[in-house]
Amino acid sequence: MNNWDDLRFLVALSKTGTMTAAAKLLGTNTATVSRRIERLSETLGVPAFVKTADGWRPSEAVRELIDVALNFDGQLKATLNSQASGLDGEIVPLTLGASPIISTLMLFPGLDPDTNPLPGVQLNITDRLDREGLGQNDLVVQFGRPDQGRIVARKAGDLSFRPYRFRDADPNGDWISLNHAPSRSCILRSAHDLFGKEPKIRVDHFMALYTLMQATGLAGPLPDLLAKRSPDLVPVCASAAPVTLDCWLFYHESRRSDPGMRRAVDWVIRCFENSGATTTQAEDA
Repeated sequence: MNNWDDLRFLVALSKTGTMTAAAKLLGTNTATVSRRIERLSETLGVPAFVKTADGWRPSEAVRELIDVALNFDGQLKATLNSQASGLDGEIVPLTLGASPIISTLMLFPGLDPDTNPLPGVQLNITDRLDREGLGQNDLVVQFGRPDQGRIVARKAGDLSFRPYRFRDADPNGDWISLNHAPSRSCILRSAHDLFGKEPKIRVDHFMALYTLMQATGLAGPLPDLLAKRSPDLVPVCASAAPVTLDCWLFYHESRRSDPGMRRAVDWVIRCFENSGATTTQAEDA
């Protein structure tokens, strides 16, 4: 490969999965991304990416090259952030991806500007729904332990869930679920078994489900922390044990020495501690 700039396009498409998102990440246009990827494929003699139902996925021919490029990108960011952290007024940018329910219940309450929880860090929080890996994010907080390759992972805490209904509602009434098959989620499977019928409406995430429950009066599964915000919500089955999900954070191992990343990780852990939902565990590479 004679043009090392092609690596930027390789990494961007591997992170985002679409030409449009890769172009946005790089500050260019879709045609340029497509042209660079085609040129890279010609150089390699095989397609660099394969089109799937979930977007563009790297072929085996470029996986090792992507690992090298991602490691270099992470080390470069860590080095630049280390230099910036020693300069007065320098701000380190960092993108954190999390599901809306984790952001709303855990992270947003920890962003009180009066306490300046992340000095020297410019935080960009993105909604992360049904996407594996880091994607465009520097740091991810998700349900379940990540099984990716070269990452540093740490358990941040947990959230408990159970089906709720409104106090005066029909116990045998309709309910709302998420746009997932029950087999993919122990929470949805438990709710489906309890209600004994298919949901009336499905939405993408728990915050939308909570809002729709308020608007319709229908029942649905919720995190206990969120349900407590509405005094009229009661468990559908008070004797049933909640379903508890572990929350993990992870980032690329090349960012271990990044001071901005260390601050962000410590802040995430504090957010869970302050919510009372933390289980202490050391980092796991």
